[in-house]
Amino acid sequence: MENVSRLDLRSVPMTLRHPAVFESWEALKPESILQIVNDHDPRALLYHFESEYKDKFEWAYLSEGPEEWVVNITKLKPYESKGEELRAKVMAGLDKVRPHLQADGGDVELIDIDDEAMVVRVKLKGACGKCPSAEMTLKQGVEAQVKKVAPEIRAVVPVEPISIPKAKHVHSGDNCC
Repeated sequence: MENVSRLDLRSVPMTLRHPAVFESWEALKPESILQIVNDHDPRALLYHFESEYKDKFEWAYLSEGPEEWVVNITKLKPYESKGEELRAKVMAGLDKVRPHLQADGGDVELIDIDDEAMVVRVKLKGACGKCPSAEMTLKQGVEAQVKKVAPEIRAVVPVEPISIPKAKHVHSGDNCC
């Protein structure tokens, strides 16, 4: 396979190795390979992949030490569900984030899913719809959870533009404005 990204971890400080691997993994396109070279068995990394990316990768040792360990981690092409199956996955992602939104007086409502563009349209409700952090909540909260359970989704967008209410200006006398 010609889509191989090689990451030599031997010169990377220990505390930065896993972040470097996961950053490279996230940037990898489906059906590509992340080849890591390490100075010890990266088995702990395998366990991390199994917990975070179950059924989304293949792991193959090319060499097993003692001086050099080389592993190919292949990013599998995601299964693209459609219709009711996709809707169920999206709802599972929304249900996972919903308690956090409700704790702050908000909620999220699924409006529709574009099966062709793989875009989910939602409405942030209650306090979430008017919050200054609404855009961040949508991307880092709602979209992140939906993409975890339905990786074929490309984006989660608001059905109406997020508008933050402007603070009212109070005139304070002659020197105002």
